[in-house]
Amino acid sequence: MPPAEPRIADVRHAFLLSLLRKLVLLPSYVLVLLVRLIKWLIAPPALLLQLVIGVPVALKRIRQPLQAHFIPLAEVDLSNAAWITMIDATEDLSAEGFVASGDFRCDDWVQGAVLWLRLLNPPDKTMSALAAHVEIKGSARPMRQFVQFSTEFDDGRVLTTNNFDLPYSLPAPSYLARVQLKDIWDPRALLVLHRGLVASLGKSVNRDKLAQAVHAPARFLAENYQREIQALIESGWLKPTSYQRQVRLRLWAAVVGVWRQAWPLAILHLRAADRHSRRLLAKHGLDAEDFAGGATTIVVSRQALPATVKTLEAFSGYEQIRSLASQTDPRAVLEAIVVELDERTDHPLLPQELRYSFRSYEDHPQRWVRRLCSFDILLDPAAGTLAVTAMERECEQAADEAAWARLTASSPITPLPLSPWLRDLDRILPTARTALLAERPGLGHPRLDSASLYLDHGIPCWQVVAWIDQDIPLVVVLDARSGTIVKHSS
Repeated sequence: MPPAEPRIADVRHAFLLSLLRKLVLLPSYVLVLLVRLIKWLIAPPALLLQLVIGVPVALKRIRQPLQAHFIPLAEVDLSNAAWITMIDATEDLSAEGFVASGDFRCDDWVQGAVLWLRLLNPPDKTMSALAAHVEIKGSARPMRQFVQFSTEFDDGRVLTTNNFDLPYSLPAPSYLARVQLKDIWDPRALLVLHRGLVASLGKSVNRDKLAQAVHAPARFLAENYQREIQALIESGWLKPTSYQRQVRLRLWAAVVGVWRQAWPLAILHLRAADRHSRRLLAKHGLDAEDFAGGATTIVVSRQALPATVKTLEAFSGYEQIRSLASQTDPRAVLEAIVVELDERTDHPLLPQELRYSFRSYEDHPQRWVRRLCSFDILLDPAAGTLAVTAMERECEQAADEAAWARLTASSPITPLPLSPWLRDLDRILPTARTALLAERPGLGHPRLDSASLYLDHGIPCWQVVAWIDQDIPLVVVLDARSGTIVKHSS
């Protein structure tokens, strides 16, 4: 039998390591528990104080008009923050055929807040989209943005899907079904869920009402607002005042409104609305989790490859996705290609997925704003599909003309040129495999995992990653023009 001392030493070492880990993490655990304890000790009196102060204030001060005024605006009249919200949503939805019907400002929909709105409509008139930028006075977060899709059916009921990240102060009227998904930040992702839910319901859409959003957008918004206010009056939440055609909260409505938006219950109500919406979508075969997270993991559009396409490599695949990239963003240029390889005995160099990364930018000198966008197109040869990911957006704003001149002195993007003299996978991978075998001889056959084409200081390079039997990663970088090895490391 082997000696027991090594096993005893291993057990002792594991015990000491576990004890050390617990001692190191103990202060963190104690701090977390202490913070939670303090929070829930403070929460009841804080909630009571908010009710005692908030309810009388809400009853005395909150007034809403029976009919809101939506002031038409030109795009130049939008504030910079509102304009960025509108232009981002418009560019996202224009890939789906949406066209802007008008920009509006409303100062009396939400008391103490200014709403900047843009109404957009698709060509099939099955829904309307509202991009909103809210500026709230005296709030910890003075600016909020959301997108809402709305469909009215022939029976008068309305379905809305939005990503508003505050709880509503009052329940929705009986005719309105509200789907609120706080984590679905991309407009096209939200559109996929709304469109799927409308299709699953199988109800006839009131196209005449939605046509009004195209021809008379201000009237469309005003009538929707007035209908909701009237429904809340009839259900007992609001009551008209005796002057200036306004409405005020009833006592129970004030209590409910403060309760829903008070700390720390506001986040709980928001999460509850999100969970309810996700369960509703799940009943109709839609998984909201597929559309939450980072932009590169969210697929907002999918289409089939032409049936004539048989084999694909990096460069030939690019020819298949060029028109889709232009449709998604006409200014986009290719920055990198990542190919996931599926090395099998029957087909040693089969691309499992080809990911084409695009980026674009646009300068707006009248606002001293530079906007940057990026997205990926995924090509799956086995499934025969093309998929577009969500758009990731950034924005840079200069403080003055001198800063703007410095900002625009150079382009933030260097396109990846797919020239005829660059080597494709069929000429790069054999060289890479030979180099990888020579790097670690005797450690087994390297399994090719991925290949990436990108610019390294202006030089187009292929980086090939492989694994060997001992799960050791190997990397080799080759010049895409000559095929020579630039560097390799493990």
